[in-house]
Amino acid sequence: MKRDGYIRREVRILLIDVSNSFTKIALSRDGKIGRVRRIPTRQLTPSDLASLKADRAVIASVVPGVSRMIAASLPCPPVWVDHRVPGGVSINYPKPSSIGADRLANAAAAVHLGKLPSIVVDFGTAVTFDVIDAKGCYRGGVIAPGLPTAASALHERTALLPLTKITSIRSCLGKSTTEAIRIGLLLGAVGLVRETVSRMTSEVFGGKRPYVIATGGDAELVSRLSTMGGGKTLINKVDPLLTLRGLEVIAANVH
Repeated sequence: MKRDGYIRREVRILLIDVSNSFTKIALSRDGKIGRVRRIPTRQLTPSDLASLKADRAVIASVVPGVSRMIAASLPCPPVWVDHRVPGGVSINYPKPSSIGADRLANAAAAVHLGKLPSIVVDFGTAVTFDVIDAKGCYRGGVIAPGLPTAASALHERTALLPLTKITSIRSCLGKSTTEAIRIGLLLGAVGLVRETVSRMTSEVFGGKRPYVIATGGDAELVSRLSTMGGGKTLINKVDPLLTLRGLEVIAANVH
């Protein structure tokens, strides 16, 4: 890219989001996120990282063992996301060091989006709710079992219930065991979102409804089923790349 008679090389930023189930890896160039690789975290190897060409990396990890492997394998300087890394988010929380790196990245993305106050709902191994107030301050949240975690628990703690993959539903009445489990998990997630957002709206925001952003593997499925009274959509926006966008925001704030 040419600017003022000089050639400006695009900075390549490696974005890595390590969750308990999957790791997402993407290169960001000039503010644009490229193709996203989604690798089961247990299958992530040094070779998945060593060949990547980037100027620096920004990493949100909630798996310490994998973090150590990444640190030894990266071909560029890393920035590890925690409460001390600037992301445009202030924090009002008793123990900020305990906030997950992915949740901080989500908050950074929400503040950058500018739709405040907001609640970010991340559907992963756990379902997390994170509250960002009108001033861009992280206030706290809620953690509940994710849909795959609940499905696995039903299978492991019972003699006959099968391990069930979460897919779309068309009715609230199951005609098979698998269908009944799928419906129960999805409608349970919808109820969790509705009740949590309703209580947060009342207790945290004084009745003023916040902007609700959803991300994670099951966000789209739950969003389709989520409505409030009068048919209004409960979730305002679904963004599968929200955590990576937050890492990109953090990269822009770290010099």
